[in-house]
Amino acid sequence: MRISWAPRWLAVALFTGMIAVLAGCGPREPDVVVLPTQAVLPTLTPSDTPSRTPLPTWTSTLTPSNTFTNTPTETFTPSLTWTLTPSNTPTDTPTHTLTPSNTFTPTSTFTPSRTPTPTRTPTITPTLTITNTQRPTIPPPSTAVPTILGGPSPTVTIPLGPTISGFAANQASVFNGSTVVFSWTSNAQIAQLEQVTAAGVVIQSIPVPPSGQYSLVVQTVSGGGQQVFYRLTASLNGIVASSNILPIGVQCPATWFFGSPPPGTGCPTAVGAIANGAFQRFERGFMVYITANGLNRICMAQDFGAQYICVSNQWDGTTLNNTAPPSGLFAPEQQFNWSYYNTLASGGTWNGVIGWATMNIALGPRTIQFESIPGGAEGPFFIDTADGAIVRFSGGTSGTWSRIR
Repeated sequence: MRISWAPRWLAVALFTGMIAVLAGCGPREPDVVVLPTQAVLPTLTPSDTPSRTPLPTWTSTLTPSNTFTNTPTETFTPSLTWTLTPSNTPTDTPTHTLTPSNTFTPTSTFTPSRTPTPTRTPTITPTLTITNTQRPTIPPPSTAVPTILGGPSPTVTIPLGPTISGFAANQASVFNGSTVVFSWTSNAQIAQLEQVTAAGVVIQSIPVPPSGQYSLVVQTVSGGGQQVFYRLTASLNGIVASSNILPIGVQCPATWFFGSPPPGTGCPTAVGAIANGAFQRFERGFMVYITANGLNRICMAQDFGAQYICVSNQWDGTTLNNTAPPSGLFAPEQQFNWSYYNTLASGGTWNGVIGWATMNIALGPRTIQFESIPGGAEGPFFIDTADGAIVRFSGGTSGTWSRIR
């Protein structure tokens, strides 16, 4: 038998309606209650909001906690480094306190070493006592000197003054103007290489190292003859010592045209030069004209003061002053006439200083030869005269003259 489901649904509907009616018949909650029930959801929402508010609070708490953990960690790194440094310092300090074991180094330091020194002092003392026994003349203070200096050996080795161990040249004889290498050794503080005369008079002084070498051009000079002399002077602690004088022979490139030179004459620079010239003697002097060696020079010498002046010849070859001389005397001729009236002597006119000529002009070959001096300047020169004299001029365009023959 088949049951229809429509009555069953109807019964359920009726039952449900009845329950609703019964529910409506009982006391009812005010409508306000329903609203709070819906307000509960907002209340739950703020309840979640405060619940989330603590989370940020917790987050901020954690953040400082993390920040604080990181910050102190990084800040603490110096702090740890700082704490470790003291920690290492005490650790090192004890370790260095053990270094007092290494402070045994002070033992190695010279305190123990010097402790044996007293032991050496008594050891030396008997030796000195024996020495004093054998040599009663040795005063006791000499015993104190070894104690201060550490023994007799240092006393012996301390130099009081300079010592020159050697002084030599690489050549004993050279041509004039050649280079000589000097070498030496000394314990000095300062030294000088000196060129001196045979008597030890200093001509030239050159600062040099206390030990070493020095190259020098060797040339004869007036007063030096055919040898030049050198010595080394050394200074230590205010004490000066000199080596022996070292002679260097100088070979001249030529000989003097007049034979042996006067004492103290050096080498000639070259052989004597000869060319046509002129000569005229005056009452108190003379004049000589030189064309040799490429010169065109008039040298006028006066007896007073043995002075001379040399000038370049500027005579035109024709112009003359025809002032007549006194009877028995002669007028200056040719280029001498020009220099006589157009230049001055030392102290006045040539007429007033040397007077009139005592002879006519002598034409003919004249010889000139120069003496070598250091530095390449023109040195003294020698000229022959028409009356057989040899005259030495001191050098340059003015100076003094002397007759050597």
